Amino acid sequence: MAILEGKHQVIREKLSVRNISSVVEDGLCTGCGTCCGVCPPHAIEMTRSKGLLLPAVDTAKCTSCLLCLKSCPGFSLDFHRLNMETFGKQPEDRYLGNLRRCFLGHSNDAGIRAASSSGGVASQLLAYLLKNRLIEAAVIARAIEDKPLEPEPFVARTEDEVLSGSRSKYCPVAIGQTLQKMRISGGRFAVVGLPCHIHGIRKAEVANPSLKRKIVMHIGLFCGHTVSFDGTDFVLERLGVRRADVKRLYYRGNSWPDSMRVETKDNQTIGLRYNRSWNAYWNVFSPFFFTPLRCLMCPDQFNELADISVGDAWLSELKDRDRGESLIIARTAAGEELLRNAQRDGFLFIEGISPEKVKESQAFNVSFKKKHYARRLRFLYGIGQNVPRVRPLPSSAGSSALIGAVVAYVSYRISSNRRLRSFLVSVPLPVFRLYFALFRCVF
Repeated sequence: MAILEGKHQVIREKLSVRNISSVVEDGLCTGCGTCCGVCPPHAIEMTRSKGLLLPAVDTAKCTSCLLCLKSCPGFSLDFHRLNMETFGKQPEDRYLGNLRRCFLGHSNDAGIRAASSSGGVASQLLAYLLKNRLIEAAVIARAIEDKPLEPEPFVARTEDEVLSGSRSKYCPVAIGQTLQKMRISGGRFAVVGLPCHIHGIRKAEVANPSLKRKIVMHIGLFCGHTVSFDGTDFVLERLGVRRADVKRLYYRGNSWPDSMRVETKDNQTIGLRYNRSWNAYWNVFSPFFFTPLRCLMCPDQFNELADISVGDAWLSELKDRDRGESLIIARTAAGEELLRNAQRDGFLFIEGISPEKVKESQAFNVSFKKKHYARRLRFLYGIGQNVPRVRPLPSSAGSSALIGAVVAYVSYRISSNRRLRSFLVSVPLPVFRLYFALFRCVF
């Protein structure tokens, strides 16, 4: 990747006299919100732009301290350094990252489990931490009460507030914004986030060690990619629902794997299956339509820098269950101790599972995000896209990696073009499923 190193030297020189705006201009922003959360003079605000959440800098307030750039996971990710900072060692498993044990499990609270996307483990762990006063607050994502299509990062201090953020949010959320509150607040915090959120928070902790003392638990969610706000608008248009008429929207929840449910202001409820159906909405997002470009440059499926990582258990032996199970990776001693204690006290059911089963459950994303990563980065750079500096760079080769990169990028380009996006609305949902099936053949 020597050719990329030369490109990054130019970018680093450019960044030396600028701020996070350079990352946005270069198309490398993840929308995680970390830059906003660490900015001492509060010169950065997260704004909705082009279907994403992007930072806007008030140059009159900016002091050029460069803390935003030091904490930015979009521009660079040094997994070597962050693994040493977090775990004190490099991972033995190049796909899963550092780990102690893997589990399959769920919340023993029927209400929490039913209201969650799968097993409810993340929500249950936060509730357990609060109940036992191991933390004073938990950072979650939830919809704004009177703006159901607008997500917000929220500092929850009660179990009810934690549950207000249950279920997946398939849209951008700037979790890192809450670092502002953490920097000036006392007490201990837990954070739930996608890989880019946890990447940014870990980098911020290196730059500001006081944050590392405050954030005592990082719960990471598995992530193939996020979806832009345009993706939600696309589904609403397919359902014939105007944005202004939405009272409440659930992407998932209420049994497993469930469906999207839209409640309108005239008390109608409209649903669309999540997946496992020819007419499911995730058929659109699986082949990377409405995916932010920076997501195509991420090699982290399993949230490798978290204390505990959780995600759906897409295993054939579990496919007939109507209640979800969570796959759980305990990465730190503190994370494993929390899981064991929650099990001992009756809050969780967990049982051991092999790392190979975890990888099997996420086989497509393991291939796409990790095995084919370097080839995809070379392709994107070759067509003129800026790319992040990632170390170490997973090795990959072969025509299938190139084909996968091309198909994903074409999907991104089509759904990013207003005219072509309007054409997608008329495409039958089964066609998207067939398209993804052909895409998967290359893996």
